Amino acid sequence: MKRFAAQMRPVLLLGLFVFLRIAAYAQITPSADSYTNTANQTTNYGAKTLLDVDGASQIAYIQFNLASIPATASVSQATLKLYVNGVTTAGSFNVDYINSAWGESTIDASNAPPLGSNIASNVNVTTADKNQYILVNVTTAVQAWLSGSETNNGIALVANSTFNATFDSKENAGTSHAPELDVAYAGGEGTITGITTASSGGLTGGGTSGTLSLGLTSACAKNQVLQWNGSAWGCASAGSGTITRVTAGIDLTGGGTSGTVMLNLDTTKVPLLAAANTFTGDNNFSSSTTDAIDASTNGTGKTAVMALNNATSGGSYGVYAVTQDASGAGVIGINKGVSGTGVYGLSYSGNYSVGVYGAATTGNGMYGTVNTGSGVWGTTASGNGVFGNVTSSGYGVFGTVPSSGTDGVHGESSSENSGVAGLNFNSTSGYGVYGQADGTSGIGGGFFSSPTGDGVFAYGGGLAGDFVGNVNVQGNLSKSGGSFKIDHPLDPANKYLYHSFVESPDMMNIYNGNITTDGSAVATITLPDWFETLNKDFRYQLTVIGQFAQAIVARKIENNQFQIRTSLPNVEVSWQITGIRQDAWANAHRIPVEEEKEAKLKGFYLHPELYAAPAEKQIEWARHAEMMKRMQEHQQQMKEKQAQPNQSAVLPHGNTK
Repeated sequence: MKRFAAQMRPVLLLGLFVFLRIAAYAQITPSADSYTNTANQTTNYGAKTLLDVDGASQIAYIQFNLASIPATASVSQATLKLYVNGVTTAGSFNVDYINSAWGESTIDASNAPPLGSNIASNVNVTTADKNQYILVNVTTAVQAWLSGSETNNGIALVANSTFNATFDSKENAGTSHAPELDVAYAGGEGTITGITTASSGGLTGGGTSGTLSLGLTSACAKNQVLQWNGSAWGCASAGSGTITRVTAGIDLTGGGTSGTVMLNLDTTKVPLLAAANTFTGDNNFSSSTTDAIDASTNGTGKTAVMALNNATSGGSYGVYAVTQDASGAGVIGINKGVSGTGVYGLSYSGNYSVGVYGAATTGNGMYGTVNTGSGVWGTTASGNGVFGNVTSSGYGVFGTVPSSGTDGVHGESSSENSGVAGLNFNSTSGYGVYGQADGTSGIGGGFFSSPTGDGVFAYGGGLAGDFVGNVNVQGNLSKSGGSFKIDHPLDPANKYLYHSFVESPDMMNIYNGNITTDGSAVATITLPDWFETLNKDFRYQLTVIGQFAQAIVARKIENNQFQIRTSLPNVEVSWQITGIRQDAWANAHRIPVEEEKEAKLKGFYLHPELYAAPAEKQIEWARHAEMMKRMQEHQQQMKEKQAQPNQSAVLPHGNTK
């Protein structure tokens, strides 16, 4: 059947004339500032370096000249910035409009201008704000001044209740301490002046004003489509088709040119099976309602299905099975004997040869469960006794022992190769090796090593290890760096917060605290009763808080106490003590600060990429060369598979099926 399709690519010519909207920012200092005091009705404070605000008698006045802001600007944010010089009584103040003009050098309590409505209410100031800036949102006031709805006579700072504080004025010599108005605005506007459609563009509509609509042309007849002829869009028939003949091919009979057509096998060339047959070449068996192949035997020592591949190269397979069922299995082996084997794989030779191989996109590459014996057992002269590969989610090899069995997965190696190796190359999740123990004294993963070997070797592109719960290390822990990682206190759902560990060339302990000396300017710090037993070589640090005074260590640590003395009484002091561990374990296992690499590790690096060295110079290539080589080969296989997304599984030696 013939089919015609037109690919539509209408070309729309737009006449767009846009003026860019340019964001801008202004920092404006006061043109005038002063304060009034009802206790001194005729005194002017315009030249003072401080602006006093007091609930009983004092109001501060500030005015800003907004001439630097363009008339066409659109204010998006305006912030009043005040530097707190002192806080006598904490509390809050209001920011109010001023309803008439005033002069910096003439204003006093007797001629103070009247105040208007609130711009901002209850602006809190605490003693902790001293020598800090506070910020007040005054966007509505600046917008009102610029639009002319309010006259710009400035603002007044009016205390609530007993609030009493001072702010730096524009006469203050402190760097950037003067009041400041920070204004963010945008200048200019833009518009689209017209939308026009091109001739032969397949579109209608457009215009230069009002609400504009565009649509496809309706000039085409029924069942026609827009088709590009190389220079313009035009109407064309969609096309239609019909089957005019069915001809029987090789090994078929039947066919015809009309009516219901039937095809049949030519039984003279493809005989119907009535007895045992030997097949050669490629043979495919499929069924949607029953098993594609059923094989059974009652013969003692016989095999229901036997697959032999006599090829000596090319990555050939004795048995290859694939399923698309997420809950199914490519190969399932069940032995109902007392201690038999569900699936048994044996490989005698070959570099990286595999006794049993299982691969899955989602699910388990290999799954074994037993009551007695081993869930999965593989043995090989060299290479992998058992190899499981999963590319999406699930387990490469899964073994479980539900009752009195021995090992869910059992691997042994008498060479440099691994008895059990778990590799995970998923860029986002998964496990190289996953171990779980539900018993109160069980072990999820247990490993034994010689005195110089590795009990566990994990190499991850993401995380080499991920622990949820407490971790116990009986021995020294070496690392390139370290931190704590928690949900961010201010945004726990979306962010993390990190802090680096404190490092030292010594096995150092740190202790600290705050204490206040008494009326005799003396304070005694009592430490735990184990302190001097655990630590030696003490170092002291003292910091005085809140006032100018001197502090010294009057008596060093003795009987788990030490004493400090200050030059004034009742002084708060922050103290810190460090000590070097001297417990039995620390004395027997001092951490070396500098150490020569072993002979076979020289020329290799913990992080070769930082020294422009190739990846093969990573130190684990010297320690576990065979394992690293296999991981590198597998990574290359994964890259090749990702480059060919239609491949359903990655097989040993890089072959795909």
